[in-house]
Amino acid sequence: MRTKALLLIAAFAAAGVASSVAQVYSVNAVGYVNTTLVPNGFTLISNPLDAGAGNNTVGKLLSNIQGAIPTGLKAFTFDGATGSFRLPASYVNAAVGFSPVARANDVVNPGEGMFVFNPSASALTVTFVGQVMQGNLVNPLPQGFSVKANQVPQAGKPDSFGLQGATGDKIFKFDKTTGAYKQPSSYVNAAVGWSPATSVIEVGEAFFFFRNGAPGSWNRSFSVNNPS
Repeated sequence: MRTKALLLIAAFAAAGVASSVAQVYSVNAVGYVNTTLVPNGFTLISNPLDAGAGNNTVGKLLSNIQGAIPTGLKAFTFDGATGSFRLPASYVNAAVGFSPVARANDVVNPGEGMFVFNPSASALTVTFVGQVMQGNLVNPLPQGFSVKANQVPQAGKPDSFGLQGATGDKIFKFDKTTGAYKQPSSYVNAAVGWSPATSVIEVGEAFFFFRNGAPGSWNRSFSVNNPS
C-alpha cells in the first residue's frame, strides 16, 4: 500500500534534496501534516511526525495552530497508570501560553494522541512539522486503556499496519462530528479477527485501545522508499 498522506514531504539525502508526494527516495524524510480541530467540540488527534527532542510536548505541538489560538483551548493527555485523563493544559494568551506548565510539558510522541477541545465557533488547523518515523518501529501497548495511533503519517485500518490483537482487545474510534465513540471493534480470535471490522484511522487521528491481557507492542517496519 502506498503512503496516503506523507503530505508535501521534503526528503533530504546526502546527494541532494528530492521530494514527491507519491514516492520519496531517501534515508530521511521531513514534512508537515495539517489536522483539523472541529469547532465547539473535541477532536482526538495524534502526533504523526517526530518534531525532535523536547519538541513533542503539548505546548509546542499546539503552538502551530494557524491563526490566533483561542483562549480556553484545552488539551487532555491520558494517564495509563491511573486510567484517566490528566488535568488539561489550557491556553491563556500569547504571553502565558498553556497552563499549567506541567501539563504543557506532557510529551505526545508519534504513535500517541490527545483530546483537544476547541472552544471557538470556527474549525482550527494545527500543523505538525517533523520527521517521518522509519525503521523497526515499536509502539507499546500497556494493559488496559491507552491512546494510540499510527507512528507514521498513513491513513488506514490499524490491523492493516501490523496491529496484532489478542482475545478481548478493543479499538474505540472517536467520531469528532458526532462527539461520540463508534461501536468498538473487538478481537475475537485468529480465525475471526476483529468484529466488527476496524475503521480507517486518518492521518493525525488517534484512537483508544484496550489491551485485555498482558502488555504487548504494535510493531512494524517502515521506510518511505517502501511504504507498505
